Amino acid sequence: MRRFGWDRKSDALVFSVNGNIPVLVSWTFAIPVVLPFLHEWSTRPKTALIHTSIFAALFFVSVFLHELAHTWVAHRQGIGTNRIELYLFGGVAYFKRGATSSYGWAWIAFAGPLTNILLAAFFAASYYLIAKPLAPVESDSLFSAPPPMPMTYLAWTLWIGAMLNGVLAVLNILPAYPLDGGVIARHLLARRFGEGRAARIVGFCGVVLSVLRFAVILPAAIAGILLWLPPSFKSNWRALRGIGRKKSRPNPEAAKAGADDVEWRGKGGRPINK
Repeated sequence: MRRFGWDRKSDALVFSVNGNIPVLVSWTFAIPVVLPFLHEWSTRPKTALIHTSIFAALFFVSVFLHELAHTWVAHRQGIGTNRIELYLFGGVAYFKRGATSSYGWAWIAFAGPLTNILLAAFFAASYYLIAKPLAPVESDSLFSAPPPMPMTYLAWTLWIGAMLNGVLAVLNILPAYPLDGGVIARHLLARRFGEGRAARIVGFCGVVLSVLRFAVILPAAIAGILLWLPPSFKSNWRALRGIGRKKSRPNPEAAKAGADDVEWRGKGGRPINK
């Protein structure tokens, strides 16, 4: 695979990190970047271009660092990385076959949301210390405030950075597939209930959450904001029913990536037996 350029086979931009880990950025990664600003493009195209460009940079950095955190902690556990993919629903890190404890896998999964928590704290602190005094909007709380006016692009960037990473952290920590929280919960519960029952418990939580998410998606659509929220119903329903689980597996983290891979997904991300 090339070091940098466009890969026609996968329709993705390709570059490498750490010298030997290829990163593929699918064209579909642009869809969640553009969707929030569709209405603005029809009314204020110049402002929409600036907002979309800023959001694209923040979204890429947030998801990419989320996946890098997974790979860094995995490397500390002695597990290598085959590749990282960024696509429509976030990011995926494919790990080479390796063995570690349940707590080790849980820590690998938690590294992604932890990165987003730290980024959210950084952007929030920067907003209050640097940008807020310059913003025309006065409020007591970052998360209850409307975004700053378009003219204060620094404040808008820091506000969106804090909100974006806060949302990514919360979504990814939910106990459902294919989110990081699902992997964390499964590995911690498996120590007490066994792997099969732990997977079904997480699947049940995921089914409930996948239904409840429409309480956010539908009002947003009515308001003209198109968005997609995890978790997916299908993967959690399959886990709840125990579909696709083998009686004996040499590596409980084996995934559809192949016999030598482990798949992790994040919006920034999110892992599933993923």
